[in-house]
Amino acid sequence: MNRHNPRHAMVRRALVLDTSNLGGRVVSGASFTFLSIILRTLLTIGSLSILARLLTPRDFGYLAMATVVTEFAAMLGSFGLSNILIQRRRVTRLQLDTVFWTAFGIGLVLALGVFGISFLSNWLFADPALGGLLRVLCLTFIFSNISPVPEALLARMMRFRTDFVIQVSALALQSTVAVVCAWNGFGVWSLIMGSITRAFAVMTMLILVVRYVPRLRFNLAYLMSTWKTSSSYFGNTMLYYTNMNVDLFLIGRQLGANVLGHYQNARSLTDEVRGRLAMPLQRVLFPAFASIQNDIPRLQQSVLKSSRIFAAVICPVGFGISAAAPEIVPVLYGDQWTGMIPILTVLGISAAFRASTAISYPIFNSQNKVSLSFKYNVMGTLILVISIFVALPFGLKFVAAAISINALFSVLLLWVSLRLIGLGFRAILHILLCPTAASLAMWICIVLLRNQIQPDTLNIVLQLLLTVVLGALVYGITLITISRQSRQDIKTLAGKFLHH
Repeated sequence: MNRHNPRHAMVRRALVLDTSNLGGRVVSGASFTFLSIILRTLLTIGSLSILARLLTPRDFGYLAMATVVTEFAAMLGSFGLSNILIQRRRVTRLQLDTVFWTAFGIGLVLALGVFGISFLSNWLFADPALGGLLRVLCLTFIFSNISPVPEALLARMMRFRTDFVIQVSALALQSTVAVVCAWNGFGVWSLIMGSITRAFAVMTMLILVVRYVPRLRFNLAYLMSTWKTSSSYFGNTMLYYTNMNVDLFLIGRQLGANVLGHYQNARSLTDEVRGRLAMPLQRVLFPAFASIQNDIPRLQQSVLKSSRIFAAVICPVGFGISAAAPEIVPVLYGDQWTGMIPILTVLGISAAFRASTAISYPIFNSQNKVSLSFKYNVMGTLILVISIFVALPFGLKFVAAAISINALFSVLLLWVSLRLIGLGFRAILHILLCPTAASLAMWICIVLLRNQIQPDTLNIVLQLLLTVVLGALVYGITLITISRQSRQDIKTLAGKFLHH
């Protein structure tokens, strides 16, 4: 085989992490990440506002029930294999091939497992209609488990422009398929077909772009050498699943699909803060932190600066969703979803803190301290589960409040991660204090504005736009007034964005 074949050039370049021009590459990656966030959020909200009018709360409730099963299955197969590839300074083709065949085998087992579980849906949720949905959704495990190695290679090279194109294109296809199917009366199957389309599209585009072709070989010794880290990733994924689904399972089982549909859409919108903002930025920072993992002074500087910007961008979004919930729900979802408003108000604050502190995970992962984060996640999950059990008899609002209070645990996790690189509690204040204060000022101003507007004197869409504009202005002015460091960050970022 010709080692200089252009088809293999990308794979060869990705075998060793490149630390050159790291700051510029992070800014470039962040630029495409923010653009991706904007487009994906617009696509998600736009399609969701249409689907909410074409479908019923029961349809979304069925999807939430199916998600509990599929995410549980995904958790069983999540061993952080691609993250291990990203964290290592050097990897080999044999290691890539080993990870590919391992992930593919896990995907086949999970697909068969979900197919089998589908016949127990009546026992799990007291509703046999869920079985057919699961028998189709099991295909996503085959599609998604072909992708880990190509995704890791793109991340190692920090090719975020390519990831941007893939993710936005796949989401656009998902939204189009779901809306067209819903328009033609397919009900909950519209959501299922959209999910299948997206998984298949991501897999296909990764194969075409990365052009990684696995060889028929396998290194059991390499796989066994990663078992400790892999088991910690598995444990963290299991805890993440529990955190994300214990409320859905209990509400769905005890209160039914209709109530769960209201809760699920409120939580899904706030989860967008983490899913659309925090997680994409985590993918940018993880390989960057990993490449300088042994240069502690440089890593400290990079973490502090990234964390400040991270919190300054994300915190006001969660507070803004909370403050503008009375306008967001009728505009995006329609009058049948007004029960979401108090839930959205509470969960928005929770999302602000959970997402603003999510930079702790790239730090844990880059320092190969996944097992430490697992220990703290066990503690946090136990507290969350107990809180939900206690709150559930008092109703949906109390469950949302319990989840929001538990978001403070993420601040503790951030403090622990910062200590790994020699930073203390003062770093927490340095990162979170000013964005939180400015976000709270914004929240208060939005509430005061609403109290001054007479009902029916202003169109609800215009009222939402006015709320967003006022909130952004109040937050921006307050932040740059109380934080000299934020003013400096804005100047530095503006210069780098213009340069790139």
